[in-house]
Amino acid sequence: MPKILLAIYDDILRRAYKEVLEEEKLEVLETNNGMKAIDLAFAERPDIVLADVFLLAKNGFEVLKTLQESESTKKIPVLIFSQVGRESEKVQAMELGAKDFIIGSLTLPRELAAKIKIHLGFQKSYQILIDERNAKVAKELRVDMGYSPDYNCPRCGTPMNLFLLRDLSKGKDYFKLSFSCPACGYTE
Repeated sequence: MPKILLAIYDDILRRAYKEVLEEEKLEVLETNNGMKAIDLAFAERPDIVLADVFLLAKNGFEVLKTLQESESTKKIPVLIFSQVGRESEKVQAMELGAKDFIIGSLTLPRELAAKIKIHLGFQKSYQILIDERNAKVAKELRVDMGYSPDYNCPRCGTPMNLFLLRDLSKGKDYFKLSFSCPACGYTE
């Protein structure tokens, strides 16, 4: 069973994510403390780590740096988690080598589970940039799916990406569709 280290400061949010991840057959280690997260990572060798920007003792960036400095943990994928999702946090996370940047206020527990499965290689996904070559088809698809025909992010105006996630629980030919903003992380 794949093991995830869930280091999120907010107890209620962490428990909600833990419940869904356990339903998805993932073993969950949890903490709200960065030092404990580091200790758990060295002791338990999780398959993936989700580290909150805001943690007790050490923040998520410090957790990421510490794990990357050790031969025994540097290959563990680390996803940085933020409730606010400031652009500067996202840039810092990517510069430090995080595999993804998760904005808690925009990510439902099931979406987090899907992202984790993708990073673990259990779930196949496709992300398609909507540009002038496929804008007409994207617009038709959005309307057919009940979305607004505008494919730019309603928050920042950046062109949205089409995100297709294979749902193997319903068969190999079934996909969930969403649109996501590569700039601010907004998803619909």
